[in-house]
Amino acid sequence: MYIFTNASRIRQREAQLARDNRAEIIRALNQGQVTRRELLRWGIFTAGGYLACKNGLSPFAKSAYAAVPTGTPRTPLFGIQKFTQPMHRLNHLKPLPMTRTAEGHAAFPASLGERPAKRLSYHTEFSADPTNRDFINPLTYRGPIEGRPPGEVFAHQRWDEFFPKAGYIMRLGQVAQGSGGYFHDNFPLQHPDSCWTYASGRGGECGLPPFLIKGRYGEPIVTRIYNDLPTDRAKNNGFGRNETQLHFHNAHNGAESDGAANVHHFPGTFYDYRWSTALARRDKINTQAGDRRASGPDDNTGLFNVAGDFRELQGSMWAHDHRFFFTAENVYKGNLGAINYYSGPDRGNEELSDGVNLRLPSGKLLGWGNTDFDVNLIFSDCACDAGGQLYFDIFDTDGMLGDVPLVNFGFAPFFEVLPRKYRFRALNACMSRFLKLGLADAKGNPVPITFIANDGNLVVSPIRMPALPVQGMGERYDFIVDFSGFKIGDRIKVVNHVRHEDGRRLKEEFSLSKALKGTPDDPVVGPMLELRIVGAVESVDVPGVILRSTDPDKSQVPATLTEQIPIVTPVRTRMVEFGKSGSGDSRGPNGCTPDCGEYVSFPWTIRINGESSHSMNANRISLLIPKAGEVEHWTYKNGGGGWDHPIHLHFEEGITMLRNGQTPGPTENLQRKDVWRLGESGSVTFQIQFGEFGGSYVNHCHNTVHEDFAMLARVQLLTGIAGSPQSAVTPTPNPTPDGVYFTTPEILPEGAPKGWKNTQTQVQAQLEAPKP
Repeated sequence: MYIFTNASRIRQREAQLARDNRAEIIRALNQGQVTRRELLRWGIFTAGGYLACKNGLSPFAKSAYAAVPTGTPRTPLFGIQKFTQPMHRLNHLKPLPMTRTAEGHAAFPASLGERPAKRLSYHTEFSADPTNRDFINPLTYRGPIEGRPPGEVFAHQRWDEFFPKAGYIMRLGQVAQGSGGYFHDNFPLQHPDSCWTYASGRGGECGLPPFLIKGRYGEPIVTRIYNDLPTDRAKNNGFGRNETQLHFHNAHNGAESDGAANVHHFPGTFYDYRWSTALARRDKINTQAGDRRASGPDDNTGLFNVAGDFRELQGSMWAHDHRFFFTAENVYKGNLGAINYYSGPDRGNEELSDGVNLRLPSGKLLGWGNTDFDVNLIFSDCACDAGGQLYFDIFDTDGMLGDVPLVNFGFAPFFEVLPRKYRFRALNACMSRFLKLGLADAKGNPVPITFIANDGNLVVSPIRMPALPVQGMGERYDFIVDFSGFKIGDRIKVVNHVRHEDGRRLKEEFSLSKALKGTPDDPVVGPMLELRIVGAVESVDVPGVILRSTDPDKSQVPATLTEQIPIVTPVRTRMVEFGKSGSGDSRGPNGCTPDCGEYVSFPWTIRINGESSHSMNANRISLLIPKAGEVEHWTYKNGGGGWDHPIHLHFEEGITMLRNGQTPGPTENLQRKDVWRLGESGSVTFQIQFGEFGGSYVNHCHNTVHEDFAMLARVQLLTGIAGSPQSAVTPTPNPTPDGVYFTTPEILPEGAPKGWKNTQTQVQAQLEAPKP
């Protein structure tokens, strides 16, 4: 995909011209200077809606100077070398205390002047009286102040049970110009619309690294997101959509707070997400909260118990934009962050011994949530144009690869560690790149890794291994490394072993020795992070405190971390196939639901139980779950064609049973996960059980380019809670700048299980807001 650094000047000019021409097409489309129909007529798009493979246009067209593709220009590094800057720790946000008002609302501290968060959206008041300026978007004077749809369907489910105790206020906006370069302080400053990132509070400056929120079981959270992006869609520096919905991947939340229910909101509005911190199976298991293992840490050294199954405790999670059809572009611009959940067993205090705490490496200065020795690592890649501005190629529907390796959005940084045990939480936040990470000492020998969690779920027993498994986009691997055998001054590299040629799949897996040398045709192969053994570091938990190599390491890695959830006979089975076998029917006669870009074609489809294939439509239900608590067995299948797909299921984790019909490896076998890499023409079977909340969720490929083009399907969960709107199929929200209106969804025949009757009258009764 990327040309070699030693390519001739004319070859580099050819590649740059093709990139410039693609960018010019996008600008013309964004500004309404040309239509997709005209581009088809001129031969710039094919009859299928794809970019024509022509020299001077496509990076995959034959070069005029060699019998190889034109390729893409490499990112200029302006003389910057690897390991010349420290790794940024994530931006830890501090929670705000919430209080209950007489009306039952959740109030932020009075000094902030914020409206309270409510069970019902402020859109409800706007719909009742659209002329009341108290509830009108203060930036555009069109539509409601809150983007969450009105009425009971999008009210926060089980509000009183999970009343918010902690709050966060964030704004999504243009990157601050004084915050340094995108991935290195010596790199050119980014245009404000190259990066869209978060700030804490209304007045803060948006910038990188991404945020970190520490949550704990039993302390529900309300997170208010203000959209402060430009109102003009064309002001995006070539890619990205100025509308957002924040998906908390993969928390146990109601659909109204999942951030992927077709509820994006517009500049000038806010959206209140209530993150329940609910433990799954609270309605079925440990309902009286008598098991101390099902618990969260209090403000001292104790615990408060919660209902639910301690075997389903979650830990390492993240949040990212999920605006349908524009997820890849928006996340790539910086719209993401990490969220760590803490519990009685996984407390984040390595010295506290109470019979429940596992005492994993973390630190001891705080009662819970220590991160001195518990480190979030967000691995990603990016590409920039000749001027150093972030670049995204929206025409490549197979996947977007960068040529610059990033850790916590810094270019190949270094990180200082003491000679003791550390826990690392590794997230693959690339758009289309698979990773395989290993550690190498100065002699090139592998440094052993102890694998403890997969997608935020503790494994039953720690697994010793020489390197991590291949990691798909969205997957999280927690592992422990013991540096006590190294001496001060030693350096260890974190190395990516796998090579890509394009965004379809990984091409080749290298040995550690070969990966250390790198390869000229994929610059992200090789070392991505350098770990430096030092004698002292400053605490991030309590700044000013110096931590030293002579301090005793009292952390532990117990032989057993949790208990196994058994596999049982399912109520039903389902087959979900991902591929390119359908017609790509997202675009109907009236456009897309929701609206999409003019340049979009839809090659990716999903097929359920062998029926017709479909690409994403938010008003179409592909999988309906009729009753909370029923156990199902699902098989995800790759339809073939030379692609790989990491598939993500929202809201619940599944217990991995089979890979390609066989027992999977130890890091997957009977482990709980929410993203499964399928492999080329492969399959994965898992056990799933939904419960507690209901509404509209999704199931999709986490190669977010595949997701945007449009390998994504709607899943409808029915809670069975009497009187709840989610006990029936919920209507589809359709956001507009003037407010949300609802439509009745289509339920595909394969979506409804045998014996279930479609009650469209129930759906129709919930259509509460008229079309603006």
